[in-house]
Amino acid sequence: MDAAPTPAPDYPQRVPLKIIGRGAEMDPAAMAALIHEHLGPQPEADRPPTSNQKGAYTSFTFWVTLPHERAEAPLRAALQKLPGVVMQL
Repeated sequence: MDAAPTPAPDYPQRVPLKIIGRGAEMDPAAMAALIHEHLGPQPEADRPPTSNQKGAYTSFTFWVTLPHERAEAPLRAALQKLPGVVMQL
């Protein structure tokens, strides 16, 4: 049986960006600044992240609008360099 072809994503595309790390070291304002630097201004409703904490780790979820398929990788590389960041989903 042949698998159905995967449709190509349409851009711009709104997606969640979850950043997980050591809560005491993470700075959501620095994350938001990098998002703005790489993707430009985001809709007002998407700017404040949601957060969840479990023990020493905190996750921040930002909703971002990717303008094209090449926008995500450089942003994720820059976010990974921030203090405290352990992983991204």
